[in-house]
Amino acid sequence: MSFREVNPVINAYMQKSALHMQDGIMFVVLSIKTPFHTMSKQMEDYRRYGLASKHVWGLKQQTLEYLLENREDLYSDLMDMWRGDWGDMRKKQERDRMMMLRLTMVPGLGMAKAGFVMQMMFGRVGCIDVHNLRRFHKVSPKDVQFIKSAKVDTKLKKIDNYISICKGNRSTEKLWDSWCEQLTYKRCNRGKFESGFDVSMFHLTALVGVK
Repeated sequence: MSFREVNPVINAYMQKSALHMQDGIMFVVLSIKTPFHTMSKQMEDYRRYGLASKHVWGLKQQTLEYLLENREDLYSDLMDMWRGDWGDMRKKQERDRMMMLRLTMVPGLGMAKAGFVMQMMFGRVGCIDVHNLRRFHKVSPKDVQFIKSAKVDTKLKKIDNYISICKGNRSTEKLWDSWCEQLTYKRCNRGKFESGFDVSMFHLTALVGVK
């Protein structure tokens, strides 16, 4: 039940302010191509040194540069959409797709990582990363990515499909819990976590400071 226990705390943290949202987004991008058990140290270094952090390189640097300049606008856009009167499930799906579209405007956030931000900040969508692609045989890499220069209509169609994949394969909660369980056994994390619940709780340790 780790998603139900952990995710609402992360949601509340990231929704609290633009700075907290920035920290959550940086958590997502810092986790790219690095062992997950290093996230606490990475977050400490990023918070202390900002753009000078040894972990903020390449697209990760571009993400932080964008957030330092635009985090207030991004936060307002996301929270305005989240708090809107969306009514039934169909309208909530429209909300999710527009929030995903807004997040993919951030350098370093493709659909998978935008989905991870949605999962962390709002408990919606999910992350179909390379690890999940290996498990979901009917999903191909082209289903979870588009080029930044694509037309808006093309992006929205891709996002619609991506959201359907997340719901069809697992649902947000099951995606989170299965992903955490999977990381327990990944070679680079071996011996670092005893269970998927420990991986889930580690998100709180690294991002929110809860132990």
